[in-house]
Amino acid sequence: MTVFFVALMPLLVGFALILLIARFSPDVPRHGTPRADDGLPEITPDELRDVVLELVEKLGLTNVFESSGLGGVLDITLRDPRPLTGGRVLLHARPSTAVPGLVDAADVLNFAEGVRSEAGTLKGIFIAPGGFTEEARQAARSAPAQVDLIDGPKLLELVRETLPERAELLMKYRGFAVGGRLHRRHEADEPEQA
Repeated sequence: MTVFFVALMPLLVGFALILLIARFSPDVPRHGTPRADDGLPEITPDELRDVVLELVEKLGLTNVFESSGLGGVLDITLRDPRPLTGGRVLLHARPSTAVPGLVDAADVLNFAEGVRSEAGTLKGIFIAPGGFTEEARQAARSAPAQVDLIDGPKLLELVRETLPERAELLMKYRGFAVGGRLHRRHEADEPEQA
């Protein structure tokens, strides 16, 4: 009986400590800028898929394999055909821009681990129009594999550079321009160029 009590005591003390910490620990705020709901609709998974596929095709990448998951999550295995610098690229796109909608460090590190574990993979691309926390950006910099993080405004800039006809479509959705700032800046630039 004493052996049972001695073996069980550390578990009970551990559970008591966990309950104590959970009860009295303060809430730790997440760093990042959650996007406010500005009345724009969220991009549909099909629209994001179409934009991403057109973008990678225009950039010269070959779609090897594609799969869709719950919530419209899109995973694509791409191939960069350049002889010396090319290779396999894994792309992960998450359409949700719901508030807070910021992707955290755990998701980025899980994706980076998947990129590292795939033999012959050059890098990973994580697309999330809702944005990333500051911890997620730091995790991407220290990840075991190269991971590029692309939020809504960055994706919009890429689309403007390669698929200008699609840029106006993205402006209709939440997460690509907070309060329309990018849209107004772009319109202000047009008269100077003309």
